[in-house]
Amino acid sequence: MKQIVFAISILLFCAACKNDPSQKNTQNRSKETSAKIIEQGDILLVCQEVDDPNMQYDAPQFEVFLMLADSKVKIADIYNCETLTPDLYEQHRIPKNAISAVGGWWAGAGDYIYVTEENGKYVVKQGEMHEEKDNLSYDYKTVVKFSKEGEEVF
Repeated sequence: MKQIVFAISILLFCAACKNDPSQKNTQNRSKETSAKIIEQGDILLVCQEVDDPNMQYDAPQFEVFLMLADSKVKIADIYNCETLTPDLYEQHRIPKNAISAVGGWWAGAGDYIYVTEENGKYVVKQGEMHEEKDNLSYDYKTVVKFSKEGEEVF
């Protein structure tokens, strides 16, 4: 009798350890989903006002996020932020082919962020302007780059 109970216990243990084929299909589907190509229409820069503004300077505070399809990536903290329409791009030295742009001016200075496609990658750049600046350059610098699959690249 003990041998039968022992044999049944071993069989149940082995059956419990067996790979579940439905799990394997789920894993394969998630790999396929993560490899999905992100199109320009699925990219957007978004301003989100911070609940507790910068009280030290009595200034507004915004977080800038990049929406890549279903992903949300924080890009920067800036004082003032609004979505820029393409007719404002030239004024802020943003390329005409920018996918999305945000920025804002507060107390004599402004921060501006845009995303564009360069060499098959999505590139986010940030620049600034202030009243005392000697030139009209916003000195845009690359903040982050993403592949078309939404992965950060260096």
